[in-house]
Amino acid sequence: MSWELFVQDWGEYDALEDLPDDFEPKSIGKKSEIIEKLKCIEPSINFTDNSFGTLENEHFSIEISMGDEEELYSFTMSIRGGKLAVPSIGNILSEMNLRATDGSTPYFFDIEKFK
Repeated sequence: MSWELFVQDWGEYDALEDLPDDFEPKSIGKKSEIIEKLKCIEPSINFTDNSFGTLENEHFSIEISMGDEEELYSFTMSIRGGKLAVPSIGNILSEMNLRATDGSTPYFFDIEKFK
């Protein structure tokens, strides 16, 4: 199983379809700060450079792509593996107070749907 999640501060909206046409996401912080937070949340995460990190084990891998800008408004998580990645994803999103979408539904990622 392989899927992508787009992570950012989506505000207080309940679903993508609720976002106004002029929606502008807020900054989620400096890339260096986000990397440090991610390392605290998931200590085994490996950032080969400041734009790409990998969290992997024998059950799944999560690649985190941040792009080139220092001020971050979003990042992408590319997940390979099944449900065993969900607790790590949920932990990252919860601890960073962010939400994610895969774009296949109008709703945000919900860890409860995987239980």
